[in-house]
Amino acid sequence: MARRKEIKELYYIRAIAAMGILIIHASGSFAVYSEYGSKAMYLGIFLNQFFRFGSPIFMMVSGLVLFYNYRSIDEFDIKKFYKKKFKFILIPYIIWSTIYFIYTSYINGLSITGRRLIGLGRGILLGESFSHLYFIFLIFQFYIILPLLIKYLAKPMEEKPFRVFTLFFIFQGMVLIYGYYFKNPNATGIIGMFNLYYWKTLFSWCFYFIAGGLIGIHYHETVKYIEENINKIFLGYIIVTIIYIGQVYMNIWANGGRDFYDRFGSIRPQTMIYAIFTMPVLIWLTRKMVGKFNGLKNFGTYSFGIYFSHPLILETLKRNLMGYFPNHIGFSRLSSIVLICGLGLVLTFVFVLLIGTLESRWILIGKVPKYKFKRLRKEEYV
Repeated sequence: MARRKEIKELYYIRAIAAMGILIIHASGSFAVYSEYGSKAMYLGIFLNQFFRFGSPIFMMVSGLVLFYNYRSIDEFDIKKFYKKKFKFILIPYIIWSTIYFIYTSYINGLSITGRRLIGLGRGILLGESFSHLYFIFLIFQFYIILPLLIKYLAKPMEEKPFRVFTLFFIFQGMVLIYGYYFKNPNATGIIGMFNLYYWKTLFSWCFYFIAGGLIGIHYHETVKYIEENINKIFLGYIIVTIIYIGQVYMNIWANGGRDFYDRFGSIRPQTMIYAIFTMPVLIWLTRKMVGKFNGLKNFGTYSFGIYFSHPLILETLKRNLMGYFPNHIGFSRLSSIVLICGLGLVLTFVFVLLIGTLESRWILIGKVPKYKFKRLRKEEYV
């Protein structure tokens, strides 16, 4: 099978999504812990909500790439696929899970006992060693069933894309509506188990994966449609964004506080609409970036390492800056949120690029090209 042409704009989409996830984690504390009514609170909430497209877009890109490359089971080398995923995703995931286990043990003053090591095993199995690692647990569920999806769903996705899109939209929407509005927190048995874990299973993310796959199978037609209708799409995106973020502010104002802020994470049905409108805007925008903004492209190239390492960098930044300079840096200061987000982005990027210079970089950041820092020529100094 001839290799299909690389979609270069995906580097930039990954970069924007990775930046979004980092900013969500950097701004969350400011959204919740800033003095009520402060500018830091309002900016923290805006950033924390605006970038909620990050994880859904990453899932859509995953589906896009896989179905763009594999249109039939004959094109899918099962042994090669799983060997690569084990080496370049699962091994780095296990190592980072262990790093976060050691890190949280250190900052919380906990001894590493046999019982806690059993907890580490559970954390690795269920993506619980640190809050962001659930995504690997989640994406491997799709990797496991991918041969079945390609065998039984690729043809309907090619021939009846709207029907498949609608089916998965309704299914995931029903799951998220149930989890958001109707689940019983006291349920036991299978229902209790589902209520506990549904948010990080394929049931709550299948629409994003399949929607991305539909875009991948029909990529050129999708791009043509986006470019011909970008004004209408962008208008829809603006309206949806205002409603999506506005709902959060309205809830805060109506309740006079942020007591219900934890209900406005990414796992809510409204995010589906937000992601649907964000993806075509990102495709249109990033196609104009191809060949430019090499720094942003590199951010996308090494986004897997950025995903793994950014909470470690952010937590260390917050603990040290706020610990050593409490009179100057705090959750209620507008300058502090800008500083934490900016430094978090820069330091995480530099940290990952340094790892990228190593021969054994795959152990921590997966399969990426070796990074080489460019040296300035002598005449560039003058």
